[in-house]
Amino acid sequence: MGKDRGRGRRNHHSGPYNKSNWRGQKRDRPPQNGGQRNKAPPQQKTVLLENQVGITEFTNPDAPGFTGILKSRFSDFHVNEIDSEGRVLELNDLTVPKVAIEPVDPEDLAKWRKELEAVIGAEVWQEIADLADSKTDPKSEQKVEIDVSSLDKERRGQVHQLVKQLYKGKLVSTTIGQQQQAKSPPTEEQTEPKEQLAEKKIIRILKPKGGRGDKRWNFPAEFVSFLVHKTNLVTSDVASTLASRLFLRPSQVNYAGIKDKRAKTTQNFCIKRRAPDQIVAAARSLRNVQIGNFAFRNTTLKLGDLQGNRFRIALRHVDKVKRGDIEVALESLRERGFINYYGLQRFGNSASVPTYEVGVALLKCDYKLACELILKPRDSDVEFMRPIREEWWEKRDSAAAAAQIYGDKFIEKKLLDGLARFGESDYSSALRQIPRNMLMLYPHAYQSLVFNRIASRRIKEFGLKLIPGDLVYVEQEQEQNQEEPNEVSGEKEQKEEENTEDLPETLGEDETIEEESVFKRKVRPLTAEDIASGSFRLSDVVLPLPGHDITYPANECGVWYEEMLAEVGLTSDLLKHKEKTYALGGAYRKMIIQPTDLKWSFRLYNTPEDSLIASDWELLKSIPVTPEPAEEEARFMALLLEFSLPSAAYATMFLRELFKQDTSAATQMQLEKKAIGETGKEATKEEPMEEEEEGEEEKVEETAAQAEVQAN
Repeated sequence: MGKDRGRGRRNHHSGPYNKSNWRGQKRDRPPQNGGQRNKAPPQQKTVLLENQVGITEFTNPDAPGFTGILKSRFSDFHVNEIDSEGRVLELNDLTVPKVAIEPVDPEDLAKWRKELEAVIGAEVWQEIADLADSKTDPKSEQKVEIDVSSLDKERRGQVHQLVKQLYKGKLVSTTIGQQQQAKSPPTEEQTEPKEQLAEKKIIRILKPKGGRGDKRWNFPAEFVSFLVHKTNLVTSDVASTLASRLFLRPSQVNYAGIKDKRAKTTQNFCIKRRAPDQIVAAARSLRNVQIGNFAFRNTTLKLGDLQGNRFRIALRHVDKVKRGDIEVALESLRERGFINYYGLQRFGNSASVPTYEVGVALLKCDYKLACELILKPRDSDVEFMRPIREEWWEKRDSAAAAAQIYGDKFIEKKLLDGLARFGESDYSSALRQIPRNMLMLYPHAYQSLVFNRIASRRIKEFGLKLIPGDLVYVEQEQEQNQEEPNEVSGEKEQKEEENTEDLPETLGEDETIEEESVFKRKVRPLTAEDIASGSFRLSDVVLPLPGHDITYPANECGVWYEEMLAEVGLTSDLLKHKEKTYALGGAYRKMIIQPTDLKWSFRLYNTPEDSLIASDWELLKSIPVTPEPAEEEARFMALLLEFSLPSAAYATMFLRELFKQDTSAATQMQLEKKAIGETGKEATKEEPMEEEEEGEEEKVEETAAQAEVQAN
């Protein structure tokens, strides 16, 4: 959930499953004899649709469908994270906590200062005062150092209290020890003093630099958590900017999940030992970002520390005549749920170079093919990348091609740099220049494709009924009809999927990976007696993502996994892989998801510019939405939806079940153009709905937590 990140993401080397090219697809591969390489022929542009990645069925195909425009404006799509304790996170408090400095009696301060005159005289106090009044210079370390070797711990504490009380946050102080040479008195056997090391104590008083933090931390806990409310921004970009302004690595700015770009979203962030006012200052450089709801915690926030997301969505251009049908469809979805497919965001939109084919090549150790597929010209490319790909395909000069790509954001750039560094034929080493979370996008896309195909076939052949051999979590015998366990929620699902952290980088010819039987025992097959008892529902059933450490269904579905793996020359055992990076342990994923707390209403409006849903920020600042016109004056009707999903589910798949039609970017754009064309062309203040041309870091956000062992 939370993974519907903007629409029509233009992923440079991603694409769909197409049964016609699943096996034996012809590719423009270079000749193996070193002869002249031919330029890849022009390709007819193809559009990725849901049925090409196994998304074909509905839980209630007989329920009426309807047309609605999703994300016509990014303000039509709101996401609020649900934390690990089940709270919906809302930005509603802009208070910035300050360090709580307990006051000290002024008479005590004067007494201490008098008693410390031998060590800290008037001149030194003046230097300290001048430092407090000076402007911060980020290029130099502004400090005053005092030799306090003659003071005991209690006296040194008084110095720190004086600085804290007199300068209240303008200065920070810390005690450091330095080794120095000292002469000890001679013993009876010695005639000369003996040289020995002694520790010199120094109190260093500093002008805090922006973001570097107070070494004498005075807040209630080590980690500062806060809510980030962002508009039309990528989660990782927010984290990277905060990290840069706070002198941190991006990995030191933690968040629980990935949230949509083309939306207004609120989510939890966490940073260690950075004062709230420093975080607020760092966030000022981010447009369309507000932060607040500060709190302190003893542990960091990890990817996957959430239960799900709360969605508030406006679907525009809904047919007023179909109001009754829409409510029937919503009631059906509430009762039956929807198929928990991986949405198109998982696969990109390049049908000519499917992402999953790169994944299959990696799993089969065909690193040459994997590199060629990543770098191959394709119809869905961003404009600047197309000639670079074509030139590389013809000349195979990776250094020249890499030099034409500015920055280090694209997978293509990283791979080309690797080929230039290690040699044009060292494909394995070149691939290792791609961060693991990006690289694992490809094998995980293949797993997702298999899951979608299995789910579709399971529903098509057996319908909405339990069958013996279906898998359920063992824990559900104690927690029947409860929310799904954390093992399959969001990014934690992918942590299970890896299951290879303690393995060596490579294995010898005769070595094998021991089975992780504990993970296999997380599920069990249903018996006929289980089904007859009425204790289990279809929403309890899980389907595996293929891997070497997984339990497959003990029915016909289990055979389907073997058949699908065999189609590309793989088996579950081959997914162990000799290179740790590519090994797939497997995972479990719910087949059916039922939304919780589903609510809806209809909203009339007059122009595409009308705001229909108030964001957290607008509610906090009492900024009203556009007033609803009278029914006789209204030109359009929108459907407003509210619902919660677990973090492994896609909101677009929820909406697909309602629409009973493809929800791809291409389809949505055609529908909106038609709707606007029928009512006259009208401009909007926000950017129009369009395919986005983005870098690979944005594309692989949904798999970021996969690098942890994979928010969106």
